[in-house]
Amino acid sequence: MSNYNEQLSIYQATKAGQGKLVNYRVLENGLKQRLAAGEVTKDDVAIAFDVAKRLQTNQARVMYSNIKRQAEINEASKAEETKEESGEQAD
Repeated sequence: MSNYNEQLSIYQATKAGQGKLVNYRVLENGLKQRLAAGEVTKDDVAIAFDVAKRLQTNQARVMYSNIKRQAEINEASKAEETKEESGEQAD
């Protein structure tokens, strides 16, 4: 994941306007690992979209779709946990 983290920081620098080159294959592999671990966030969805747009492969598009779906599931489960915690505090 260290290569992924390095490329992620380069990607973020590129978005900020600095002229650096991003290895989208490394980002793709890191995103796949995060997806397998279930650690997907909304930021990962945006990164996966850019990776799919740059690589233009079916695998990258499927990965984007899966990451988007997993992020929605994670967000719904967090909202449910928050709702349950606030319900317990009210009792």
